[in-house]
Amino acid sequence: MTVVKIGQPEHERRLSLLRRRVTPGIVILVIGSIVVLRLWVVETAIVEGGSMETTLHTGDRVLVLKLLSPQRFDIVVLRESRWGTSAIKRVVGLPGDTVSMVPYVLERGRSEIMVGGQLYINGQPYDEPYATSVLPTSMAPIKVPEGSYFVMGDERDASTDSRSYGPIERPRIHGVAVAVVYPFPRMRAIKRGSELATGAAEAPSR
Repeated sequence: MTVVKIGQPEHERRLSLLRRRVTPGIVILVIGSIVVLRLWVVETAIVEGGSMETTLHTGDRVLVLKLLSPQRFDIVVLRESRWGTSAIKRVVGLPGDTVSMVPYVLERGRSEIMVGGQLYINGQPYDEPYATSVLPTSMAPIKVPEGSYFVMGDERDASTDSRSYGPIERPRIHGVAVAVVYPFPRMRAIKRGSELATGAAEAPSR
């Protein structure tokens, strides 16, 4: 039974009830739940740099789910092996895939100009509507080891990624980015790999 003083103000009664209900055990449970969520379930990451433009901008805060298994074309937060720093990139190659790139060749009169890069996965060309690139990019076929993933930034000309430091081992991937939660005007869900329109593209002309 809760006992209050006669004539005790209403707000004091509420505080008295709150003190009795919020026990040390409840406080420990709440703190423990937050720690568990933070360590093993969810975190947020702030984007820095332009390697994911125009999909993500510097200052975007993204929600990252740690329990999801990366799919092809998912955006993931990872720890880069060379520097040990955190980065955000897109998965383009799964364990066992063979990844390669060749430049697009554009004909200008009698001249040919090489621009950007066409992604091939297991010999199949893929359209990447999210990616931007002007500089010609060639990459010999790379077999992704089991337990590793090949990642690249969406702004290919400004990204340091698996093209330079190789595939990333699964333990280095913190989780999958599923939403932009800040700034508020940019709040939105981030499409996962299975939701992207990544149908086969025509091979670059030669």
